[in-house]
Amino acid sequence: MTDIPFEHEPDDEDRAPVTWIVLFLLLFATVAIVVYLILPSGGDGTSAAATTPAATETASATERPSSTPSPEPLSEPAPSLLETTSAAETTSAAFPTVPPSEHPPCTTYLGGGPAPVSEVEAALEEAAETQVWTNSSVDVPHDLIKAVAWMESGWQSDIVACDGGTGLMQIQPETEAFINERFELDLDRTGVEENAMLGSAQLQWLAKYFAVNYFDGSDPGSYSLQDDCGRDEDVPDHLERCLLNAVISAYQAGFGTVETVLDAGGGPDYTNPQYIETVRALLELRPWA
Repeated sequence: MTDIPFEHEPDDEDRAPVTWIVLFLLLFATVAIVVYLILPSGGDGTSAAATTPAATETASATERPSSTPSPEPLSEPAPSLLETTSAAETTSAAFPTVPPSEHPPCTTYLGGGPAPVSEVEAALEEAAETQVWTNSSVDVPHDLIKAVAWMESGWQSDIVACDGGTGLMQIQPETEAFINERFELDLDRTGVEENAMLGSAQLQWLAKYFAVNYFDGSDPGSYSLQDDCGRDEDVPDHLERCLLNAVISAYQAGFGTVETVLDAGGGPDYTNPQYIETVRALLELRPWA
């Protein structure tokens, strides 16, 4: 019988390399599938491997995490926190800390409206010529009482200021009471002619008071407010120590305030030099003419 040759079957040593290759391929494919299914890719096109714990820790140390993509770089650098805070403080400082009052201005007006300019001027001139002293006389220039009235009210006969000053000469209630008592008068500051007379009487009382007590005036006597106060070329006329300046200053600031200034000795340091200067300028400019 003839022996029939048979195919040679590979032994275990021949099959080992092939088996390991197949197993390796299967294992690699399985791992790839698991990675693909369990760890999806990032939304910005990067793989999930970039979000490993080490990568996350590094990112947290350099910038604040954000759920949105980082913006494109600006053409100019953004202001720093310090700059932003300073700008905010500067802006807020421009607003008032206390809201403005909702009340209307306190200046009010008497009923009937202002008197005509011609009536005002006539009242002022008559008041300047009327003497209130019985044993003395004071020369009150027409332009002086007109200048004071212009300064005080702008010749508005019906105006009442916040401090209670009323009319042409801005007569206070206390002044009205004092003049009426001192000269035994009964003048009403709300009337045009009477208001002007109260102002003139106040100027006359101040003129005699300062003339006698500070400028060597005799009592009784005659006192003039015509002096231009030109004494020292190095001192402006409105700052000179003289009767006219003292009277103008005291009409607004009160005689006690001017007394303190004059009692100080040398050149007076009036508390209201701008007021004096303005009234004296009105004497020259005569805006009512």
